[in-house]
Amino acid sequence: MADVDLAVIGGGPGGLAAAIVASDAGLRVALLEERATLGGQIYKRMGKGFHVDPQDARMGSDYNKGAKLISAAKSSGASIMTDCTVISVDSHTIMYSHAGQHVKEMSAEKIIVSAGAADRAISFPGWTLPGVITAGGAQSLAKSQRISFGSRVVFAGSGPLALAFPAQLAQLGINVICLLEAGPAPRIGDLWKVAKSCRGNLHLLRDAAKYRAQISKHRIDVNYRRIVVRAEGHERVERVIHAAVDADWNPIQGTEKSIEADALCLGYGFVPSVETLRLFGCEFTVNEDLGGPCIVIDEECRTTVPDIWAVGDGAGVEGVYVAMSQGKIAALSAIRELRPTGTDEISVRDINEGIARESKRITQKRALVDATKRMYKFGEGAYRLATPDTIICRCESVTLENIDLAMQFGADTNSIKAMTRAGMGLCQGRNCQRQIVHRIYQNTGIPVDQIPLSTPRFPLRPVTLGSVADASVESDKFFTPVEEAQS
Repeated sequence: MADVDLAVIGGGPGGLAAAIVASDAGLRVALLEERATLGGQIYKRMGKGFHVDPQDARMGSDYNKGAKLISAAKSSGASIMTDCTVISVDSHTIMYSHAGQHVKEMSAEKIIVSAGAADRAISFPGWTLPGVITAGGAQSLAKSQRISFGSRVVFAGSGPLALAFPAQLAQLGINVICLLEAGPAPRIGDLWKVAKSCRGNLHLLRDAAKYRAQISKHRIDVNYRRIVVRAEGHERVERVIHAAVDADWNPIQGTEKSIEADALCLGYGFVPSVETLRLFGCEFTVNEDLGGPCIVIDEECRTTVPDIWAVGDGAGVEGVYVAMSQGKIAALSAIRELRPTGTDEISVRDINEGIARESKRITQKRALVDATKRMYKFGEGAYRLATPDTIICRCESVTLENIDLAMQFGADTNSIKAMTRAGMGLCQGRNCQRQIVHRIYQNTGIPVDQIPLSTPRFPLRPVTLGSVADASVESDKFFTPVEEAQS
């Protein structure tokens, strides 16, 4: 018998929604979250030692929404394990380390992966200077630790994040002086499309109007069709150089301008965290507008591997509301498979109606995304900003020139990794691998979706040697007994 009926990997909105639905239906549910707190990036909690007044409007509506979702999960009956790092997976077994202790195993009949996404790293000259920070990092400092990372902040990026985050930072007291949006300014036709997609999205449109009002209130200079081409400074960033771009975000010569700033926040979107799902052997495709590598899922969020579902931004970046709907759909689908005749808690009819209801909500959210596609379409010119001496893999200090040299002996990610160590550092390629894939495409013409990522391997996250190399650690799935190895 498995340890649990359903294991949920990830404690963001999608994972929390899945755990609540499944637990309320009577399943034995375990939720594993690597951070010390639940909520993911969008509902990030304050750090330990902070007390938050729920009536304090400065925390924003997202904070209170997250509090309600987390409270519901904690009272649902699910076993919630924070500070729990998933080390490896194999079929129905999860290897994990809880609170830094020796690794353990958990078996599950069904598994839902809600791994979230990481900031999409864009390499350009000066991007490794102190003071250059991604939106996710800035969010952690500002939201959960109340730390200002600069006195004159430039925000550069594109998409809804480039509207929301500068407004949120300004509301928290951070001096954002300029917003560089790589996409075009909205036209009347765009606004008409958005208006037609308002069904089920009025709350999002209201939020967008509030963010725009905050940007105007704080006099943030908004510039469209502009991208950062380099950051300059001695011991930290002192100037941000930006240029006009064409429709594919390629800089236009002769359009460079300079801004004095001591911080540069980058928000060019997110990349799905697909490491766990790749280790399971799930198939994926490539869609840069959804972050790049996207897991192939059906209408009920099943992957191509039996008993594995993928939800939220870890399957393809579509935002918090799609993530929660997908989490509910996956949980309902798993309930149906585990108890096909229904239970006292939930009937097959209830399951089908619930899936249909959440599917409708996803369709509505995607209609709004389609309406904004002209404004927020990702431009691959962002991957062509690096110069030969620009560091691509900052963990191992590998430059673009190093990548190009290694490519002469093997134009694939594994060969480049073996020759340069790019992707072998602490982030395990999460920052550099997309950049390397696009460089292979630029040099060879091989389509991006036909360039394999480097081979996924154990461990999924850095882990201390002592937590696995200990006589008390036993595993039929992941380790070979000493006697067998010696024979």
